Amino acid sequence: MFGEWLADNWLILVVDIAAIVIVVMFLKSRIQLKLKEVEARQAHERLMRKEARKNETEEDP
Repeated sequence: MFGEWLADNWLILVVDIAAIVIVVMFLKSRIQLKLKEVEARQAHERLMRKEARKNETEEDP
């Protein structure tokens, strides 16, 4: 099968593989960025809830 391929077929294969690698790397970086954003948001919400509980206990005699 591969013995019948011409240079242009090999070039197309190499370009396709390179494109797939680039897309996977891009998507991986985007997903990691979104996960960091979610973790930061959750940490902030946790801190705000902790401060709210602390303020409630200080206000109650």
